[in-house]
Amino acid sequence: MADTDLVRTRARVVAISGCALGIAAALAPSGLLFRANRVFRGEPSSLLEAFGAWGWVLLCAWLLAALLAASPLRERIRGLTVTLLGAAVPILTLWQAGSAATDYVESTSTIARTSLGLGFWLTQFAAYMLIFAATAWLEPGASRVALTYLPVAGVVAIASAGGLTEIGIAREYANNMSSFWREFRLHLSYVAGAVAVGLVAGLLSGVLAAKKRSLEPVVFGSLNVLQVLPTLAFIGLLNPVLSGLSERIALFEDLGVRGVGWAPVIIVLSSYAVYPIARNTHAAIASLDRAVTDAARGVGMGRLRMLAEIELPLALPVVIAGVRVALVQTTAGAIIAGLVGGGGLGIFVFLGASETATDLILLGVVPIVALALFFDRALHGLERLTGFWSSAG
Repeated sequence: MADTDLVRTRARVVAISGCALGIAAALAPSGLLFRANRVFRGEPSSLLEAFGAWGWVLLCAWLLAALLAASPLRERIRGLTVTLLGAAVPILTLWQAGSAATDYVESTSTIARTSLGLGFWLTQFAAYMLIFAATAWLEPGASRVALTYLPVAGVVAIASAGGLTEIGIAREYANNMSSFWREFRLHLSYVAGAVAVGLVAGLLSGVLAAKKRSLEPVVFGSLNVLQVLPTLAFIGLLNPVLSGLSERIALFEDLGVRGVGWAPVIIVLSSYAVYPIARNTHAAIASLDRAVTDAARGVGMGRLRMLAEIELPLALPVVIAGVRVALVQTTAGAIIAGLVGGGGLGIFVFLGASETATDLILLGVVPIVALALFFDRALHGLERLTGFWSSAG
């Protein structure tokens, strides 16, 4: 009971802190940036100023959410109202940002851009804090999930209706649509390939370290070295090795294995993905109840059968937690492919940086963040599902 009260108190603090951040973000002078073109620095404007009367509605929403979070209302009512207010903020701010961008283009020229500034992004983070805290007052279930993802549905609806077409990042997407989806698929292939390799190597390493305690320092000592190598340094070390192999072995040359491109990216990302999976696999198997394994031996199970039918199924939720970490890390780390000729969403980031086009940078960054959050939530749900299944079994 005391733990539950502590969680709810912390949720109240987080919710009120999110509201305070949201108010500060609405008043910050860099909510939106109105630019004469895609590379011009532009004139900053606060969300309060840019949205007009709707800016005051935004401020009132934050104040009302703070009052409700601090109120003695029943938890369900408080959680429902505060979550709805938190979900309304991203929808309202994107809708009004799109309207402000359209008005700006109509009043200036077709090459004018409206960029989303720091105040806008802080507002989204504050809304996330508010929703995250408010859902602690709601019972788990479909309704809580629906409320949590309500902002996503609202943003999709606004975008489908064409309300965001004049925002800078949407203009960059329209100009790079075909290449965007090509690089998006390539980015996903890097993530999938690296995590698949990491999963196989991580499971083998974790099981080996758990079964042969004498090999544990060797296994994790080696993985620690790979984990701490800086990405660019790691790719630099691989460059002469892979280039030499490509020159000497025809198969490597036919596969396109070179010092730059896809090969060093996959090797580096896979190396980073192994560690969290191996560590979690080792921890899960090493901590299994001895009574379970003794019972398995008592009915005549061999080592491989016991591993496949008893140990790995029981360890599955912890292994999935390691995969979740590896997947999120790899999704973010694959950005480096754009710097070494490997393609992916990182191309837009580095190209935008070279052209000082912040909207082009965001065209690469925002999908990466969205993918990482999606993978985190999806694997977290799978982790809970397998945990329930393991407990029931």
